Amino acid sequence: MRITVSIMAICFAVLLMQQLLPWLTIYIALTPVLALNGMYWQFFTYMFAHASISHAGFNMLGLFIFGVTMEQVLGARRYLALYLASGVGSGLFHILLTGISDIPMLGASGAVFAVLAAYAIKFPDSKIMIFPIIFPIKALYAVIGFVVFSLFAGFTGLMPGIANFGHVGGMVFGASMMLFWRWRDRGRADVSLEDMDWKWDAL
Repeated sequence: MRITVSIMAICFAVLLMQQLLPWLTIYIALTPVLALNGMYWQFFTYMFAHASISHAGFNMLGLFIFGVTMEQVLGARRYLALYLASGVGSGLFHILLTGISDIPMLGASGAVFAVLAAYAIKFPDSKIMIFPIIFPIKALYAVIGFVVFSLFAGFTGLMPGIANFGHVGGMVFGASMMLFWRWRDRGRADVSLEDMDWKWDAL
């Protein structure tokens, strides 16, 4: 829970700084043409910046709901790696599909969606409530639905001003990291069992 609360605190602190120093946003938001021409820190800082209190509040609510559980499951190091790497991946995916523009992108949505995707991989049958759907839906189906809708909205321009491709990128990276860790951990378990059998035979 410590990492989740720390991320939330940083995001709200950054939002306060943005309100006090409006010029700061252009330096910490992810503006593709700037980020790819020397301002590389934007790939990290943008996921801690937000456009408004409601924007930050909605993202942090989602992070708290799923992040506390995933931090306990993954441990602090993996959880932080998931958040940061998926946030960067979200930005890269957004640029890949939208091009190198001068339109800034900011918000923790990509990283938060990555945490949701990781939750769905770990607990696919867990039922969650997604507004405005009024009935619970399995986490895995919810993520699949988010991916399909975000791709549709992104390609059709249904929701202008929303980085829908960034949401997709976050979910793809989050799910991929979870699947990689699952594969690697199983491999380590198999090796450990083989070693135990060998030692037993040697007695």
